[in-house]
Amino acid sequence: MLIILSCPDCDVPAEVTDRFSLASTHGPVEHVELRCSAGHHFRMPAEKLAAEEQEQLTPRTLAEGFLAES
Repeated sequence: MLIILSCPDCDVPAEVTDRFSLASTHGPVEHVELRCSAGHHFRMPAEKLAAEEQEQLTPRTLAEGFLAES
């Protein structure tokens, strides 16, 4: 599923190229990998995205591997 957001650095369109979770002391934290058309590349917690952009990320299920990775 193609998800387009704004680049955190330059506001041009950026594609979510990967979603994954990393362990933390408070449980797994969902992260996203973004690549923008200007060439910027980011890996960041999904919670750092604007609220409107977070709404574009559909919840992942066990079948998709999000919780299975933790």
